[in-house]
Amino acid sequence: MSDFFHGPLGAIHTLSATVALIFGMMVLLKKKGTTTHRILGYIYFVSMLALNITAIPITNMTGSIGLFHVFVAISLPTILIAIYFPLFGRTHSNWMLRHFEFMYWSYVGLIAAFIAEVLVRLPWLLSTDRSVSNQDVEADIGIISAILIMIIVMGLAEYIFRAYRKRLLS
Repeated sequence: MSDFFHGPLGAIHTLSATVALIFGMMVLLKKKGTTTHRILGYIYFVSMLALNITAIPITNMTGSIGLFHVFVAISLPTILIAIYFPLFGRTHSNWMLRHFEFMYWSYVGLIAAFIAEVLVRLPWLLSTDRSVSNQDVEADIGIISAILIMIIVMGLAEYIFRAYRKRLLS
């Protein structure tokens, strides 16, 4: 575990995730289509790209490919498709909406992954019975809690997304 936090791969991964969380939020909150939006968006894209690429070889939790690698297989194509529309897909009739949809869901996935990472790597946050010394039980609690919280985050995100989508279509 300490290799993850102190090794260069883990450091790049963690830094990329932090940058993506901050700049992704800024992109969502700022006015769309401006130079600032583009610059912040490129920073978000590059940080997400670095985050996903550095996640691929990280296997220190299980020793092999695990659940978080499935999310890489979802996240990486999502950001690549999202950046495709403003760069190459402007002839598509709804390119701005498609760009927004893929970027929005990439950020939602990032938030859900952040919550899951915290709960899985720091399961003691959820431990109410300090006498529980079985790490497997605490890890299971962390994973189950992470999944439940991710479902809640995705539900809230869908609700917010529908409101944004209506604004984009009008």
